[in-house]
Amino acid sequence: MKLLTDNNYVKRFFLIGSFVFSAIPVLAQSSFVQAFEEITDSPKQLTFENSLTVNTQGGHIQGIQQVGDYFLLSGSSSTASYYATVANNKVVRIDTLLPRPYKHAGGFQVNNGLLAIGVENNETKDVSRVLIYDYSDPANLSNQLIQVVQRKGKAKRATAGCVAIAKYQEQYLLLVGDWDTRHLDLYQISVDSIENNEASFVLTQSITLKDHPRDGWVDKAWYPYQNINLFNSEGSLYLVGLGINEQEKNVADVFTLSLEPTFELVKVVSRTFPKQAQTSFLWGAGTDWQPEIKKMRILTTPYSINSENTIVVYQ
Repeated sequence: MKLLTDNNYVKRFFLIGSFVFSAIPVLAQSSFVQAFEEITDSPKQLTFENSLTVNTQGGHIQGIQQVGDYFLLSGSSSTASYYATVANNKVVRIDTLLPRPYKHAGGFQVNNGLLAIGVENNETKDVSRVLIYDYSDPANLSNQLIQVVQRKGKAKRATAGCVAIAKYQEQYLLLVGDWDTRHLDLYQISVDSIENNEASFVLTQSITLKDHPRDGWVDKAWYPYQNINLFNSEGSLYLVGLGINEQEKNVADVFTLSLEPTFELVKVVSRTFPKQAQTSFLWGAGTDWQPEIKKMRILTTPYSINSENTIVVYQ
């Protein structure tokens, strides 16, 4: 499948106002924020076919990531959680993650050679697992499960509806959002530990969004994001939240993320994108950040995988 080009996009310029907050290293004109601002409202469409068997009952597509020429789509069903691999305009592989009761796969991310995805029991809503795969060789359509993070607790608090991962200062950071992303849990592990299989991700900090301070935010809204993606860009951490707002518009928010002295978020940009008949940020979406050319795209999926399908790309 050929990658979409960035021709004919309309550049938009946005100057972020001055924000005063401690220990959050963000630049007003960072390449990451600028690339996000330059995404146009006019999307492109990609189509793909499917001839493989996939259960579309009792679930839907929840997330999408692009790795090279491959698109990965996470999905849930009445029987199992799974992800589909799309290449050359067709589904080439369906991989089962876990069977029922862990039949709901959420928003996920592939970053720095790792695939992190949450699967949960969306009936009891009190247990979930976050699966970490080695995805450093996508050309062979192969992966190796290297970590499993177990989550158990109160209903809706122990779910894993959206997951993000990034490498930062010799560590891997794993963010897990629970039901409607009301909380964010931060897990950490050293690069050496995960590469040598010496230890597991450790929960280090959590955020309760309803109690989180909103000082310096461009607006005070926190939405039930269906997908979150974490990026280390030029030494700063950025979190992209994708979902819908109260008016059911597609919304994409960019936050800076700090770890010291405490785990904090500051929303620096918020945008809405036109609704499409075939796709929605409520179903499945993902951020494709290309730091080498300083370009960004937002990918959105159909509700389920059928014989003919459309991926809508804002770029």
